[in-house]
Amino acid sequence: MDDQPSNSTKPSSSMSSPVRVVLRVRPFLRWEIDSNGDDRSIPCVALLDRDCGAGEEVAVQLKDQWSSRSECYKLDSFFGQSDRIGQIFDREVGAVIPGVFRGLNATVFAYGATGSGKTYTMQERQQSTFSSPRR
Repeated sequence: MDDQPSNSTKPSSSMSSPVRVVLRVRPFLRWEIDSNGDDRSIPCVALLDRDCGAGEEVAVQLKDQWSSRSECYKLDSFFGQSDRIGQIFDREVGAVIPGVFRGLNATVFAYGATGSGKTYTMQERQQSTFSSPRR
């Protein structure tokens, strides 16, 4: 199992599902790397199935390094630390825009814990702007 997700998967060619679940892993913040002491942070998400083609689910494993808890989830699409917001937009958001012009409703929102990368994903600021944790 590869602990470093970096390849994105393609979304379903048919946007017939009313809800799509997409995971994006943000890059490590400078303080996360520095706090580990060896310039190598431990990822908390692993992509279990890299060979999913269009229309297939993606399997990921979430790992909590402090409690040894591990859970697996199936998602519609996955984007790793090296994927850019343009890739996410093209593959996920861009697909719903034509429907909006045909009168369909569409919502895109980011959900997650504080510091998990919601703002980073929606605005994609440079990592250096998030150089220290918020208190």
